Amino acid sequence: MRNVSIGIIGGADGPTVVFVTGEFQWLWILLAGIAIAVGIAIVIKILKKKK
Repeated sequence: MRNVSIGIIGGADGPTVVFVTGEFQWLWILLAGIAIAVGIAIVIKILKKKK
C-alpha cells in the first residue's frame, strides 16, 4: 500500500476542490469520487428535509 492523501476544501460561497497526492490506481480514484458523490447527495437530502 502506498501513501495517499485526499483533501477536500469547500466553502459555502465557492466551489469545492479535491486535492489528491501520491500514486494510486484509477480504481481508488473512482471509488473516492463515488463516495464523495454519495456524501453530497446525503447532505442535500438532509438539508431538504429540514425546510
